[in-house]
Amino acid sequence: MEIESSKNYADRITKVLEYLKSKKISQYEIENRINYTSLSKAKNARRYPQKIIEKKSRQELLTILLDEYGLGYDEYSDKVNTIDKILKDPKEENALYYIMYYYAFARQIVGRAMVKIFNKKKVIMEYRLYEHWEGSCQIIENYTFLLVTKTGETTPVQKLICLFSGTEKLGRPILLGTYSTVKRDGIPAAGKILFERVYEKNNLERKLKADTDPRIAYYLMNKVLVTETFTPNSLDDLNSRYKLIQRFTGLYFLFFPGINRKYTKATLECFSDSSIILNLSNITYSGIVKPIDNHTLQFEMNDDIEMSNISENRIILFVNTIKSHYEPFYYCTGLSNAFESKCNSFESFLIEKELFNRSPDKNTAFILNKLKCVNTLT
Repeated sequence: MEIESSKNYADRITKVLEYLKSKKISQYEIENRINYTSLSKAKNARRYPQKIIEKKSRQELLTILLDEYGLGYDEYSDKVNTIDKILKDPKEENALYYIMYYYAFARQIVGRAMVKIFNKKKVIMEYRLYEHWEGSCQIIENYTFLLVTKTGETTPVQKLICLFSGTEKLGRPILLGTYSTVKRDGIPAAGKILFERVYEKNNLERKLKADTDPRIAYYLMNKVLVTETFTPNSLDDLNSRYKLIQRFTGLYFLFFPGINRKYTKATLECFSDSSIILNLSNITYSGIVKPIDNHTLQFEMNDDIEMSNISENRIILFVNTIKSHYEPFYYCTGLSNAFESKCNSFESFLIEKELFNRSPDKNTAFILNKLKCVNTLT
């Protein structure tokens, strides 16, 4: 009996799909609009006899299709009819309008696009560069996912957007999130994104052409991650400058300017994954090492104290890996707001701990004496 019931609903689903096809609405478009990707299985009860497909029974799916497209099914005539006139376009009264802001990496500006979300399901996105995208919207817990496809392209390009919507599932004035896609030049890219709600449809064009609020521009500026368009044959191909980081893996002493311009010793450890830890004045700083060129490393560290981003202490060191006349020390220049004067620049010296613990040679002793170091023997 259940098999026969499933077959009956499968036949009705087939009739609905055929009716919509006659109205120039493809099955692919229907699946995107109702967030359901198994219509082919649902209409084939013989091959897929299971009662639940993609968390929905065929009866539930039929109801969703009829409601979404304003259709009715007459059991006596076994025909599908239009109840209201909402076949191609969703109801405008159930639409949300947003301006999407993102950092355009190639043009180095904050770009914008119009986003329309209909009935919490269908998404239309229009860029200022005359790009048209369409897709679906899905809300899961505290997150909103938009999956859109660029139209009019020989090879379709898709974009996945994830927004944090919180407990209020829909309609917040500002939404923050991320996107992942392929840029116009074919490079895979991801970055931060901001949605600003526009409450009147007529204001979309005006908002799109207006200057970007500087607070939005500051939030998004340079917040892009791009992937190289090559397929490495081995892990050694990932980054040629990794060897510089690998060579600096180990434990060091850092001599930095302290009270009365006397240099104080701190402990700095570099790890092979490019992470670093600095213990300075009973405060732990952590961060990463970045190769700047073939003989310069940038050490960027923040303190681990739970404070806001505005008040955190930060230390940035530029390390010259060529020792020259500072042998056996590496010469460093730095910027920090962690010392007595805020955001000051300073010079410092880095030396391998093992090398320092040996009997110092004349050059080492000369440099230490010149720096007037304090507490260097502990």
